[in-house]
Amino acid sequence: MAAHRPLERRAVAEVMTLDLLTISESESVLMAWELMCQAGVHHLPVADDEGGFIGVVDAQTLTASWNASGPEQARRPVTALLPPGPQGAVPPTATVAEAARAMVKAGRDYVPVTDDRNVLVGLLTARDLVSGLAGVHRDVAPRSGGMPSLYRIEPVFPAGLPGHPDAGRMGPD
Repeated sequence: MAAHRPLERRAVAEVMTLDLLTISESESVLMAWELMCQAGVHHLPVADDEGGFIGVVDAQTLTASWNASGPEQARRPVTALLPPGPQGAVPPTATVAEAARAMVKAGRDYVPVTDDRNVLVGLLTARDLVSGLAGVHRDVAPRSGGMPSLYRIEPVFPAGLPGHPDAGRMGPD
């Protein structure tokens, strides 16, 4: 029945992205970039050390603030890229039209979706809106609760490079 209602009247929970890749506040800008590239995503919710929602870093902000002047810039905490002020979240019961207005007001192509305890439950993006408008339904397994999945990717250095555990050992010929 929900699919027959116009998109703007549907609840955000019906079209939002549920399975989110997140990053910890203690991670670097470089790690955020790597996660976005490897996963092919444009938005990374940032979690505090207890798993609580802090904000969202998007690819546009990351690329606009990228500074290749030295490694210390790449090692800045990802929280340095969070937009100032509140994130303008909406509840999952908000209509798509209300969420779209929040996106326009914030000047962003996403809006965080939080529950009544400010726990992130999803993210509504411009892509979700276009998919909903096109009638494309993406099947996603329901989440078990709490902060969305936090995947951790560790960099792997080729043997022989500084920083690799086997850097001082001779390899086979």
